[in-house]
Amino acid sequence: MDWNKTKTIFIIVFSILNVFLYTMYVNKYNEDMKIEFIGETDNISNRLKEENITFKGQTDESENVSYISGKIKQFSQDELSHLQNQHIQIHNGTDLESKIISPTPLTEITDESLTDFVEHNVYKGGSYKLWKINKEEKEAIFFQSSENRMIYYNQNAEIKIHWNDDLEITRYEQKMFDSLKSFGEKYTLNSTEAVKAILANGYLPANSTVTKTQLGYSTLVLLTETQVLSPTWYIHVVLPKDKKGEKKEVDYFVNAVDGTIVDIEQNAKETELKKQ
Repeated sequence: MDWNKTKTIFIIVFSILNVFLYTMYVNKYNEDMKIEFIGETDNISNRLKEENITFKGQTDESENVSYISGKIKQFSQDELSHLQNQHIQIHNGTDLESKIISPTPLTEITDESLTDFVEHNVYKGGSYKLWKINKEEKEAIFFQSSENRMIYYNQNAEIKIHWNDDLEITRYEQKMFDSLKSFGEKYTLNSTEAVKAILANGYLPANSTVTKTQLGYSTLVLLTETQVLSPTWYIHVVLPKDKKGEKKEVDYFVNAVDGTIVDIEQNAKETELKKQ
């Protein structure tokens, strides 16, 4: 009896069963939450006006998005052979590390220049979107996307680009999901309902301004090799001036199915610490 083969088959079957059972659960859960949550938000609508909360680009149109599941990509040197001017190492099959042999010079660090580098020099770089540029740390973070929607703060779906003082890209790290598939019912809160969820939980003080809302995904369930991702609203808020006259900006993430606030950044940090 080949124990390793039997173990692998068991893991695959277990993962599939978990996803199937979870699909049944979320479908029922969605129906319950659809009625309950919408009823609650009606009472909050007036508070947005009373507390002078500005919502730029507000829309009440719903974007019906399913849950998705995906397996962590296993890289091979053969599929990366077309990438020129790079010394590539693969760790544990899933962690790609590339050192640029002749560092790539950029005229300046911008969204466009970094995106152009990723699209032309990284494996399936077009499936990633720029999330953040940290010029102080000389690092940019790209999140993998599915159907043009970002997967927020998942260690298995991002690229980190690094450059030197001469604005030359010197290296990058990459991880990604493979075979992302949709499942479950297509129902999500609209952006207005997501903002109301923040207000209802006490995270949106008077005189705040919501400057951006964007629908993507966040990690919901961690299985052995498969992860389940839930539709999630990213909401950027400019808070009112503090006593020093300064404005603070903050990001919130709201589960687009049940309206719960998700601390994605903290969850991502805790997941990373567990790996160490």
